[in-house]
Amino acid sequence: MVNLVFIAIVILAVFLFFKITSFRYERWWTYLIAILLIFVLFSFFNVTKANDINLNSFEGFVSGTKAYFVWLTNFGKATASITGKATLGWNVTNISA
Repeated sequence: MVNLVFIAIVILAVFLFFKITSFRYERWWTYLIAILLIFVLFSFFNVTKANDINLNSFEGFVSGTKAYFVWLTNFGKATASITGKATLGWNVTNISA
């Protein structure tokens, strides 16, 4: 039930953002923010579900938020590592070719 409330709040926030903002002619900003909100929503619930965290209490929400930020940090480090290795591999391939 709590998950449905969070999803409804995020969908309502995205809808209101599209209707109220003055970014009407700069659509790429609105799409970028909407995609970011959807990513945060689904990744947060995926992390809390994978760690079996109950979001019905305040302590559960705090521990879920902590677990999410740990996951987000590890996700960023892994992305940077993969990008760095791909870039270095690309440079070595181009230099030796």
